Amino acid sequence: MANKLDAAIALAAKGFEVFPIKPGAKFPPLVKDWPNKASNIVQFFGPWWDQWPDANIGIHAKGMIVIDVDVNKGGDDSLALLEMTHGFPETLTTITPTGGRHLFYRTDAPVANGVDCLGRGVDIRGQNGYVVAPGSEVEAGRYRFDKDVPIADAPAWLVQKLGTIVPKTSTTSEPVQDADASVVERAREWLTKQPGAVEGEGGDAQTFKVICALRDLGPSAEQAGELLAEWNERCSPPWSLDELGDKITNAYTYAQNEAGVRAALPDDFPVMDVPPAPPRKPTKVARLSQFANSESKGPGYLAKGLLQKASYAIAYGPPGGGKTFTLLDLAYHIAAGKEWMGHKVHGGPVLYLPFEGGGGLIKRAQALRQKYGNEDVPFFIAPASFNLRELAGRQVLASIIADLPEKPVLVVIDTLARALVGGDENSAQDVGAFNSAVAALIEATGACVLVVHHSGKNQNAGARGSSALLGAIDTELQISDNRVTASKQRDVEIGAPIGFKLVPVVVGLDSDGDEMTSCVVEPDAVGTGPTGRLAGHAKRGFEVLCQLRPDNTSISDIEWKEACMEFLPARKASFYDMKNVLLKKRYIVVDNEGLVTRRME
Repeated sequence: MANKLDAAIALAAKGFEVFPIKPGAKFPPLVKDWPNKASNIVQFFGPWWDQWPDANIGIHAKGMIVIDVDVNKGGDDSLALLEMTHGFPETLTTITPTGGRHLFYRTDAPVANGVDCLGRGVDIRGQNGYVVAPGSEVEAGRYRFDKDVPIADAPAWLVQKLGTIVPKTSTTSEPVQDADASVVERAREWLTKQPGAVEGEGGDAQTFKVICALRDLGPSAEQAGELLAEWNERCSPPWSLDELGDKITNAYTYAQNEAGVRAALPDDFPVMDVPPAPPRKPTKVARLSQFANSESKGPGYLAKGLLQKASYAIAYGPPGGGKTFTLLDLAYHIAAGKEWMGHKVHGGPVLYLPFEGGGGLIKRAQALRQKYGNEDVPFFIAPASFNLRELAGRQVLASIIADLPEKPVLVVIDTLARALVGGDENSAQDVGAFNSAVAALIEATGACVLVVHHSGKNQNAGARGSSALLGAIDTELQISDNRVTASKQRDVEIGAPIGFKLVPVVVGLDSDGDEMTSCVVEPDAVGTGPTGRLAGHAKRGFEVLCQLRPDNTSISDIEWKEACMEFLPARKASFYDMKNVLLKKRYIVVDNEGLVTRRME
């Protein structure tokens, strides 16, 4: 068997970003979040093939349009027609084991994946897709080059015909795990209402649509195969087992939504008394001048410029950065209907769900009471351990809300990592199922759901974990360095950062007569420039940065780290410890690409 790592290195030399796929197969990828981890740098992808030497090779189609021609579905005829009517520039082309072809074209326009996009048997792999690369092998044979020439630019007619999408950074091709029985049963019931596919009447498209919708409901690919057996009997003619299996693989690989995005429904919170929606008025066409003068009626705010009603928000920051203290203070003001840090508030009941246990909150609650007095505000705390990704857990939360005197306007979930209850915050499927539950809760209650989360090693890169979270939220608040910063606001103007400080207070005495302390939040000025003097490795690392980039152009971690090796300890974390000190003291800035510059304020 040929060396797969050598083949991957040769592909990377052509500029392809590669990643490993299950040996002898086209699916699944062996690394989570492959669209963000695929690389053309051997130091990054080489260890994968050390771990899986027989793994097939995937090429990330980001920045390209890959035309996937399936000869068994008549793709050659469809391609020939396009060649006559439009023409294709010569470009790098590969041959699949079944005689199909992959034609690679460069483009700056992000293009969506799709089936039969250019005619029967001509699929497209784009922004969030991949193809199996030469050097890979499956039971039918080996993938190989046909035309090993430079990749041509995509012709304008092709980009225009396919259209573009907003780039996504999350993966939808992560293997979908088996869903619980309640999810499968809900999917089975939905499937009984779907018409079968009919040959010659859009049967391919109908099948793909049904399977993608089934994936949205949460079942795994294996469970989908079992569920589709009865539906397939209603197709005319029914698909063979191999054909249906290929269509399940395609739909689960190239679907645009996160898996399980519709696994939770508002009906999962049956105790909520939601008034019926008013009847819809017929849509009216308006001129731009009329439309611009019409009144914009959104859901309104809870804390102006920070939190909206009926919205999904996260607040993230490093451990020990004051997240819980700050959010408890904000939640108290919303419950009391009082202005917070200069921001107007529309008040109402608040439900705080500490998944990390309620014991540690007792002293913080005592500190709040000491600061604001014994006024009985509608602020409710319910220590939680239920799993919102499962129907039983959502029903537990529904019963808690039913015991409140009225529906909450704010529900705080602290923290995401604990609220996943065994799930993986890096898994698009687990986070997608959680997002689905939050969306159902918002629709059932009209509340703002605020999730407390942690930042990763690079604080400026945002909240850690799957990017499925960032795509779902309306508001993102960063709490670090004694400031609250709105880093994302959907349909709301982002306001200035809010400065705060934590002030220790004595809340009582323990059994030995020693003081028990906690903290309260007080307003403070917002700092901008570097804070604190540097010493040791942080000082030397900053000096090296200044020497490497006297003009303050950006630098990668790899180059900076290599220049610091002569004085840093050998352990892997030492460089990141040094970097974090410089971040916390606001000497450096890290952009969205992970590149570093000095703070010049």
